[in-house]
Amino acid sequence: MPGTVTTIDRDQREGLYELVRNHLGGIEDFFVALERTKDFAMAERLGLEFAEDFRLLQDIGWAERDERETFDLTMPAHDLMELLQRLHAEVVPVLVESGAEAQSSREDAETDRRFQLGYEVCNKLLDELDPREPDRGRADRPAPRRVRSSRPRGDRS
Repeated sequence: MPGTVTTIDRDQREGLYELVRNHLGGIEDFFVALERTKDFAMAERLGLEFAEDFRLLQDIGWAERDERETFDLTMPAHDLMELLQRLHAEVVPVLVESGAEAQSSREDAETDRRFQLGYEVCNKLLDELDPREPDRGRADRPAPRRVRSSRPRGDRS
């Protein structure tokens, strides 16, 4: 399936974009692993993850808004599946926060909507790419510290 192109719409792109931006918010972990703790295995893993993020941004665009109606994801299917599984696994804890902790940590309802959309897009695309895979977001390696994107929330137009 390496030559397969997956196409997503503008709403799906919005969800994936939020998840990728959120992951890229932890890029300082790469510097810490490489320079401070000298954990080169962690630095390598993070470097590969960030490279996947950058590769996806090549397809869906770097800007917050993109006027295209559809977006072709040209990553090899296996690489795209790994990326989607990672993003899916990272968003689950954010979506299951509860009570006062969730209320105090949530930036706004719009961000939550985009996280939910990203979660649903990951599920849909993973089903399309490999319908035999029952465990979404299964990761063979631990995830680094995750942060929600810190981009300013305001006018969305």
